[in-house]
Amino acid sequence: MTQERKVSGRGTKYVVVWWMAQRPCVAVFDHEVSAEAAANVRNGVVITISGRDLRVDGVVDWYRRDEAGHPMPAEWRDLEGFIHTHWLRQADASEAEA
Repeated sequence: MTQERKVSGRGTKYVVVWWMAQRPCVAVFDHEVSAEAAANVRNGVVITISGRDLRVDGVVDWYRRDEAGHPMPAEWRDLEGFIHTHWLRQADASEAEA
């Protein structure tokens, strides 16, 4: 299961991706300067997105894998406040039966 994080409103959003302790982290910013500052101190990547009803459905790390070999989710961070927990992947019905 991926955590759905809706990016609401109009205008441009800035997604910052960086790695910390060999784990990918991601945050969404409303302001370009804030995003650039966060990326600068973390050697991160800034992705500029715009549009209406845009959603970030998931960010996964294809380097890190779980016991079953599935890519691990990135950690959501809100650098302007609350820090989100890890995403948890739910097993498909076929995996749950096994």
